[in-house]
Amino acid sequence: MNEWPELPGIRDGIPEPPGPEIVRSVLARSALDGARPPAAPRWYRAWALLGMEARLMHAAVWLASALIMVASVVLVLSGTQTAEVVFALAAPLIAAAGVAGTHGPERDGAFEIVATTPTSPRVVLLARMALVFGYDLVLALLASAASALLGLTPTGLTSLIAAWLGPMALLATLTLLLSVCWAPEGAAGVAAALWLFHALSVVPGAVWDTIDTSGLWTTSPATLALAACLALAAVVLTGRGEPVRLRRAAHRP
Repeated sequence: MNEWPELPGIRDGIPEPPGPEIVRSVLARSALDGARPPAAPRWYRAWALLGMEARLMHAAVWLASALIMVASVVLVLSGTQTAEVVFALAAPLIAAAGVAGTHGPERDGAFEIVATTPTSPRVVLLARMALVFGYDLVLALLASAASALLGLTPTGLTSLIAAWLGPMALLATLTLLLSVCWAPEGAAGVAAALWLFHALSVVPGAVWDTIDTSGLWTTSPATLALAACLALAAVVLTGRGEPVRLRRAAHRP
């Protein structure tokens, strides 16, 4: 019999919906079977996370790094400076600029969305650090290999890589730690200032070439260990409280 006389025929041929007993039956069957979907392998989850984070990164990060590295190779071809000097100055600054934008809401348009996911912010930071630093590392290795093939590295490929690898790791991890504890803009500014002072002290004919800071920026076990400690500190401090700001975000009027 039609329950809605004002809508004749609306229930004709339509079966009644299942009662609440079907819910109890499904829950009981699930509890008895204990069936769970198979968990994805860790390597697959890590690869998927890297892919998702790569899509979130702004395309300018990848393009700017590639263009600056190409410009460095062109500068070496022009004969103005040696490959060791050019790459030792360009590669660390490229990595520091890219790493500065991997953390914080200031440069991350999806920061609020990522913060609501169950993925730890430390894991997200590690994924982004691996993407940016790994990308810049590959660019620097390719540029160094190209310079060696063109005969622009009289000291050899190993010496050329040693000229920029340690400073690149140290400056990038220092920038990352400052981004976590302070702000990406401030971290990028400090990194640029430090590297400008270093450039003015090591480039032949520079204004401050009498002040040698090359001993602080070398590829050595101490440099790599310090870079690892800075990266570890940045990971540990990620997500622990609010970064240092002149005005706290939670107390803005």
